[in-house]
Amino acid sequence: MKRGVIITIFTIVVVGGVISAILFIKPAPKYYTRYGIELGTNVEITYATSKGNAKQVVDEMFKKFNDYEEIFDPWLAGSELYNLNHSDGKWTKVSPALLTVIRDSIDFAKLTNGRFDPTIGRLVPLWGFNTDNTKNWHLPSSQEIKDALKHVGYQNVEIKGDEVRLLNGVWLDLNGMMEGYIAQLFVEMAKQNDPNSTGFVDIGGTIGIIGPKNGNEPWIVGIQDPRGNPNQAISYVKLYSGYVGTSGDYERYIIVNGKRYYHIFDPKTGYSNDYLESVTTVSTRSIYSDGFGVFSMVAGQEAMKEMAQKIGVAYYAIDENGQVIKSANWDEYEYKK
Repeated sequence: MKRGVIITIFTIVVVGGVISAILFIKPAPKYYTRYGIELGTNVEITYATSKGNAKQVVDEMFKKFNDYEEIFDPWLAGSELYNLNHSDGKWTKVSPALLTVIRDSIDFAKLTNGRFDPTIGRLVPLWGFNTDNTKNWHLPSSQEIKDALKHVGYQNVEIKGDEVRLLNGVWLDLNGMMEGYIAQLFVEMAKQNDPNSTGFVDIGGTIGIIGPKNGNEPWIVGIQDPRGNPNQAISYVKLYSGYVGTSGDYERYIIVNGKRYYHIFDPKTGYSNDYLESVTTVSTRSIYSDGFGVFSMVAGQEAMKEMAQKIGVAYYAIDENGQVIKSANWDEYEYKK
């Protein structure tokens, strides 16, 4: 359930590039691309390697999604995370993958003083946002939200070795970092196969760059206009490496009496905030490609600016009035047509 969508990756072809390729007689990498719907979101992986096994590597990545669903889906009965959420406060041994994402999420929760908090799990089904059926999306009563908030708080997560204990009835929802984690694993998998390979991994709009296009060109990423249609870009990013992700108020939301409520909740109130329409983050660390956007949607502009400087990310945000807000270092990533 991705909070935002980076809508497209495409190639800008210029005559000079074509002439250069001919002069050096160096064939462009042959890319293999596969699309799918995994973990409830759109996935695209594009990969090229001189080893000639691009299809095999990409297909292996797609096979891993079945394992990740069995690990991370909090609403799938019998999944590892579902079982942890229903472990009644007992110490529970977890897999390395789940442990890593829990640790990263709790560390980021501490860094943000709880404005990013993975223990909002009980709020999600309360609003109906745990399902793709829009008929289930609704505004809960204030009492229901108040009761759910009694079971929210990252301080209730304890970790000991490879065991985790959830106290006070908290439920984890790791969507705030899961896709970035998987994207990083796939980038590493591609590089292990061939350090000089190129391409990208796009999991619901969280994108990890394997290597520059054709070995030396940037990938151009379109940022969706939060008040436009899904194929309408408001700006573009150029990336040779790193990770990019978008969080926004336009994917899972309801409008009640003229007010928009969406699926990124303030852990203190149980409601979404009106500070921003979307935040796109460029980072060298995958855990920030998603987590920083979620934090910013909850915390607002000033906190977003301070945190970006603290952890070293670039951002492009749209405020509640539709105005663009960019970090000072955004220019090095922005692509202008």
